[in-house]
Amino acid sequence: MKKINSKIANKLEQKFKETNIVKETPVVEVIKVSELKEQYVPIVDYDEFELDEIQKELMIGFEEKAIYHANELSKNAIELSKMFYEAQKTLAAAGTGSFVKWYEALGFKKDLVYMMLKRNELFMTIQNERVFQIPEKAIKTISKIKDRVGIEDILEIINAEKPVIEAKKVEESLSGCPKEFVPEIEVVDFLETPSGKIRVLEKKILEYKKLLKEMELELSNLKKLN
Repeated sequence: MKKINSKIANKLEQKFKETNIVKETPVVEVIKVSELKEQYVPIVDYDEFELDEIQKELMIGFEEKAIYHANELSKNAIELSKMFYEAQKTLAAAGTGSFVKWYEALGFKKDLVYMMLKRNELFMTIQNERVFQIPEKAIKTISKIKDRVGIEDILEIINAEKPVIEAKKVEESLSGCPKEFVPEIEVVDFLETPSGKIRVLEKKILEYKKLLKEMELELSNLKKLN
C-alpha cells in the first residue's frame, strides 16, 4: 500500500512541476500607429514664415487636413453633379417637368444645382476632373465662350494656375467675334496641285465635323435643361 502511495505521490509531484514551468513570453515590439502612417510632405515651405518648431508642426498638420478635406470635397462634387444630371435626365424622360420641385424638396438651391450641372456638362466634354476644382467664376466664363473655342483652349483654361484670369483673357480675345460663331473657310490656292487641295479640303471637313459634333452635344444638353 505504501508502494502505491509513493507512486501516486511521485506522479503528483511530476504533474505539479509540469504545470508550474515558467514559459518564456515572446517579446513583441510595439509599433505606434503614428509610425506606420506615411509621413506627410508639406507643400508650403514654412521656413519662410519664421515659425518656431511647435507652430511649424501645427501648420503642417493644418495643411495636411486642409488638403485631405479639399480632396473629399472634390470627390463629393463629382458624385453630386453626376447625381443631379441623372436625376434631371430621368425626370425629363418622365415628361413631368418636376426636376426643380425635386431638388427644392431636398433643400438644394437653384444656383448650386445648375452650377453642378454646368460642371458635369463640361466634364463630359473634356473628361478632366479639374473642372470640379476651379472657381465658379471660371466655369461661368467657360460656359459663355465654349461654343467659340476648341477643347484644347478649354483645357488650357482649367489647367492654368489662375483659371479665372485665363478664362477672362480668352473671353476678351473673342470680344470682336460675332455672337454666332461661323468658322472661316480657308481659301485654297488654285495654283496648288489637285492632291494638295484635296488634303486641305479634307482637313477642313474634319474640323467642321468636329465643330458640328460639339454643337450637337451642346444642343442636346440645352434640351435636357428645358
